[in-house]
Amino acid sequence: MKQHAGRIKVFILCIVVGLLSLLGCGGSGGGSGNFSLFATDDANTGYSGVWVKIYRASLKSTTGTSVDVLTSTDGISVNLRALNDGAAKFLLLAPGQVPNGTYNKVVFELDKSVTLVATPSGIASTAHFPDSLDATVAGHSNITLDLSPNITIPGSTKVIADFDLKNWTVVAGVITPVMKEHDGTGFGDPNRHEKFEFNGIVSGLSGTSPTQTFTLTLKSGGSVTVSTDDTTSIVADGTATALANSLKVEVYGALDPTTNNVAAKIIRVDSEFSDEQKAVGGASNGSVDFHTFTLTPKCVRGFVPQGESITVNTATATKFRGRHGVNMTEADFYLALTAAGSKAMVEAEGTYDAGTNTLTAKGLSFEDESEFGDAEAKGTTSNPDSVGLAFDFAVTESGGFNGPSTIHVVVAADAVIKNKHGVVMTVTDFFTALAGGSQTLEIKGAYASNVFTATRIKFDN
Repeated sequence: MKQHAGRIKVFILCIVVGLLSLLGCGGSGGGSGNFSLFATDDANTGYSGVWVKIYRASLKSTTGTSVDVLTSTDGISVNLRALNDGAAKFLLLAPGQVPNGTYNKVVFELDKSVTLVATPSGIASTAHFPDSLDATVAGHSNITLDLSPNITIPGSTKVIADFDLKNWTVVAGVITPVMKEHDGTGFGDPNRHEKFEFNGIVSGLSGTSPTQTFTLTLKSGGSVTVSTDDTTSIVADGTATALANSLKVEVYGALDPTTNNVAAKIIRVDSEFSDEQKAVGGASNGSVDFHTFTLTPKCVRGFVPQGESITVNTATATKFRGRHGVNMTEADFYLALTAAGSKAMVEAEGTYDAGTNTLTAKGLSFEDESEFGDAEAKGTTSNPDSVGLAFDFAVTESGGFNGPSTIHVVVAADAVIKNKHGVVMTVTDFFTALAGGSQTLEIKGAYASNVFTATRIKFDN
């Protein structure tokens, strides 16, 4: 009986192996491969803005199956026109893994309405895709990109969808779209990749602050590897004091094509994936007297701008943050905007009014994208002055300047101060730490007239 049972087990095993072999020939074969979907544009100079809202992007296989690579209940707003400044710029929409197989189409499910911003008037208008492109969801349209040749996974790792705006036509408010696949020219240049916001959960955290990597499992589906360095802002909205697995975060950054990681510019920790409307972009025309400034969005959430820029209103109830999350007053915020000039970038959250094209801000985060200064030093502190925001510093290592062995350091009003885990500290907490005894720091900034003005300070591990 035992021998007979053994022969039956072997027979069954052979059948299973044979079936698996058959499934592996000509089908998906099981397993999956890395795949990323990018967007770009071939410029239409008649518009400075072409805002679409993307709800879904799906790969269609040659066998008729469909794989969603991006899903968003509220839709992701993208200015397609911003993806070309005379040459293609690339926006990572959907990183992750796709089941093995052969695919011949990408289908984008978009809002039927499109906001067009005319050049040079800046006047916004609304057009829509034709009824022939209607999706099953009311108010949505499907636009298809045919892949020729087909892509096979594993093997192919990306598709760059060119929305080819220069060949779109608008007649009586109806848009006839054209899609093509981009050949990848310029893709290897990191400067051609646009920053975007990625929401998800941290896992697989490795490395030592400030140089770390982690997997971000995206709220919209898929996952991406994120990398940090000493230029990354880590802003903790809650009680977190360092990056950790299982944290919910919002990452603002761009793909680095040399590493295939998203290089994080800002990481907001302990986010509950707020549903507040948001815009991130260049800021100008700040007026503390009128409590307003102009923001030209590169990335928005929850609305579509009715123009190439929006007006942001601030008030005493607005929460102001400076460079890398430092708390600021309203007056200091507007001073920082003026000082940064064309390098000013602001993340604004609040309530948007389409009728006035105005966002009333509940919270603002300011970033100065200019250089911090090329002087740097490492050493130990003494004589902290929390009123004058200064301390003395015994230098053990230095670069970019010539000075004595002990220098006087003044903390800049918008200085970025980080703990040993890379999380931003307040100035008050920083001087409290200095009052407790000598600390070893790394500082960066500018040195002139025997004074070091520190714009970046980090506690040494």
